[in-house]
Amino acid sequence: MEGKEWFSTWFDSPYYHILYAQRDETEAASFIGSLQRNLHLEPGARVLDAACGKGRHAITLEQLGFAVDAFDLSPSNIEAAQAFENKNLLFFVHDLREPLPLQNHYDAIFNFFTSFGYFDDQQDNQKAFNTFAGGLKENGLLVLDFFNPIHVLANLVPTETVEREGITFQIKRWSEAGYLYKSIDFNDKGKSYSFVEKVELVAKNDFVSYAAQAGLTLVDLKGDYSLATFDEATSPRMIFTWAKNAN
Repeated sequence: MEGKEWFSTWFDSPYYHILYAQRDETEAASFIGSLQRNLHLEPGARVLDAACGKGRHAITLEQLGFAVDAFDLSPSNIEAAQAFENKNLLFFVHDLREPLPLQNHYDAIFNFFTSFGYFDDQQDNQKAFNTFAGGLKENGLLVLDFFNPIHVLANLVPTETVEREGITFQIKRWSEAGYLYKSIDFNDKGKSYSFVEKVELVAKNDFVSYAAQAGLTLVDLKGDYSLATFDEATSPRMIFTWAKNAN
């Protein structure tokens, strides 16, 4: 795997999905439904789920009545998601840093559940925002959901043991040089595995700056999945909504 970025190997691993299989689907569906009502998107609106994983949120968006495209960097994730395709739901492999095949096309683009901040080069963050902006129609909306770094660092759990499907995952967390790290070590079928997640602690003002440079204007910021008002000290999430500026 030498030379590959960590997320292109870990997210493509079956063990990633075993470890995170307990994520609350009900909460996610409730959040997306509340978000849709808050955004007032019309039925049939064209939306994009950027970095969609195996497509669980894209499927929810389609069930809410949208025409949904969704992409992920992981070929195996997209292969799994394509089993759910229909005339209003399309999945494809794509890198967030590259321009989208359809420009000025979407009424809204979603980047859910901390699917950002994985790059070593901060210029790649700007490339991602340029990708978002390029795909949006004029006045289209970008919704990006990321953890609140201030809250995460204040509540960091340094070590944890998690049991999933007979596998014991040993987890350690720490921050260093502007990044949050999580090491994941485990054994399965006589073989040892070790992965490290690395996510940039992107500050609120940095997000606002990337968006502004891409021609996006902040219109809302919520602090959790119930869409409560954002509080920098106590909110667990930063759920941004930007609008694409008129040319």
